[in-house]
Amino acid sequence: MGECCPSQLMAAVAILLLSSESVVSAVAAVSAPQTCGPQTICKSNSTCCPDTFSDTQYGCCVLPNAVCCHTPLGSGLARNYCCPQGSQCSTNGCVPVQHNYPCGPSQGNNCSVSFTCSPGPLPWVPEEGIRNVVVIGDSVSIGWTPVLKQILANATGKQRAFVTHSPASGDGGARSTSDMLQCFDYRLSTSVLEPLPLSPGDIIVFNFGLHDYNLGLGGADEYETELLSLTQKMLKATKAKLLFVLTTPVHNGASPEDNPTVVELNVRATKIMKQLNIPILDLYNPIISKCGPVPWADDGPSACSLCAPECKKLVVHYTPTGYEFIAAHVASKLEAL
Repeated sequence: MGECCPSQLMAAVAILLLSSESVVSAVAAVSAPQTCGPQTICKSNSTCCPDTFSDTQYGCCVLPNAVCCHTPLGSGLARNYCCPQGSQCSTNGCVPVQHNYPCGPSQGNNCSVSFTCSPGPLPWVPEEGIRNVVVIGDSVSIGWTPVLKQILANATGKQRAFVTHSPASGDGGARSTSDMLQCFDYRLSTSVLEPLPLSPGDIIVFNFGLHDYNLGLGGADEYETELLSLTQKMLKATKAKLLFVLTTPVHNGASPEDNPTVVELNVRATKIMKQLNIPILDLYNPIISKCGPVPWADDGPSACSLCAPECKKLVVHYTPTGYEFIAAHVASKLEAL
């Protein structure tokens, strides 16, 4: 596969500076398929866009001939999204605002503008005799996946495994159920759109919830419908075993409804996985058992060792100690599969 030289890239992506401080947009032409540098390929009906959180620095917008946008966040990073052809970027999304995305009802920023789909993991050659474990999830799973990778790389016998995360990105990772449905083909492919090299002995560990609780308890029906749909699609699309991970607590949310919503989403997810005979890993209750009811303080008797001394700041995330705790539970469950 040849690399796209600078002249080709400049011919494919025209950069229009709308503001030196807030918003940059780019209109990218569509070809079939699109090669966005040496490590990313987008489908023919998508648009190649920059993605500063992607491991390859590119992502794929699901809209054809889209306007690629980003709002700088500092430190060389940006919030990437895309708008329909003919739109312009702004700090509030697309102008004019157009909700023409195959992404379900309104789901906060995940659907009010169309985020680019970060690519799947970089291609790898399966090693004979060891399992492949692909983790599909959000920023929390991005936090514990490196620890799990180290645990399973150092394991012996059949427990030794290669571990990778999809998408290959930082920020919110696979985000919401709506985003998974929108980016499904990219989540189950490598960054160059080759099907993930998975066999019946391999495992996909997946979770959705922390990017769905923003809809509140009223959004539980949408979550259930979309989670059922995407799980059924995964069962048809892969030979690998599936393992669903229940969502971890919102330990310091902005609303008192946040964590009860997660509890309800876990109830809905449990029902679906039992219906489809997919094993479940409960991470929620072991964390609550260790740290007590939310919210957790940064110090004192109400602090949690998995996020202290920054529990309030981390909101849903954890310190390295917390991710080690979570990864150990995941590794233990995988050992039993």
